[in-house]
Amino acid sequence: MSTPRGTRPPTGATPVQGRPADGAGGTSSGRPTSRTLRVRRVVALVLLAVIVVGVVMLVKAAIAFGTGLLADEPQGKVAPPPPQAVATGGYKKCEVKDLTLGLTVSKASYADGENPSFSLTLTHVGRRPCFVDSSPASLELVVTSGQDRIWSSVDCPPAKKVLLMAPGDAYPQTVDWARVRSAAECPADLPAPGAGDYSAVVASTEVAGLTSAPVVFTLLAPPPPPVETPPATEAPVDGAVPPADGAVPPAEGDPAATGETAPADGTAPADGAVPPADGATP
Repeated sequence: MSTPRGTRPPTGATPVQGRPADGAGGTSSGRPTSRTLRVRRVVALVLLAVIVVGVVMLVKAAIAFGTGLLADEPQGKVAPPPPQAVATGGYKKCEVKDLTLGLTVSKASYADGENPSFSLTLTHVGRRPCFVDSSPASLELVVTSGQDRIWSSVDCPPAKKVLLMAPGDAYPQTVDWARVRSAAECPADLPAPGAGDYSAVVASTEVAGLTSAPVVFTLLAPPPPPVETPPATEAPVDGAVPPADGAVPPAEGDPAATGETAPADGTAPADGAVPPADGATP
């Protein structure tokens, strides 16, 4: 029995539908195209950039958090904590841009015997914690009168007082002046300043350029001594001549007080008797 002609499949390999035959312009299987490589490179660069930005932001957030912990202060705080010694390792020294220095005087004028009092305020206005010496040995308070340097807090300085200050911290302190002169190495027996107008200013000896505005005050002169009033004297009798300066007035009963002349023998004349003339014998 023969197979009808035209219905028998052709001999040889039959090509798979949807897949081009070898040599028909297709690429070899498993090898990415250049476009795919470019897309992969772009995606890798974007991911790398995102990772770098995330790391940078994380570091900045950690630094800001640490700074906030140092800067935070309890609510209702009226005065800063007492000064204490700090380890300066890991912190930078304060610069003039980190601090401000204020100075006020308690009164405009002081009577004799009153001592002027000054208020110093050191304030941190920077962005990072730093350390500074806040003692009068470093914050020099100088009192002058014209060109005359009267007194300075560094002439006889106390011990240093190093503070670690965070942003927003303020450290006030009071300095009293005993109305005396001073000089380097604290010499004694210096002349005392007198009454007049004086000026005071405070400046840091460690932070260059850190200084306050000057304040002016007056030392008043002591009051004049009271005027002594001479004792009151009795008025002279009518017709009587007051004694000359330095003369002793006659005692009561003395003939000189009544204008009578005493007899030569020292006896007093009788009442109504006329004393004899000079040289006459009674």
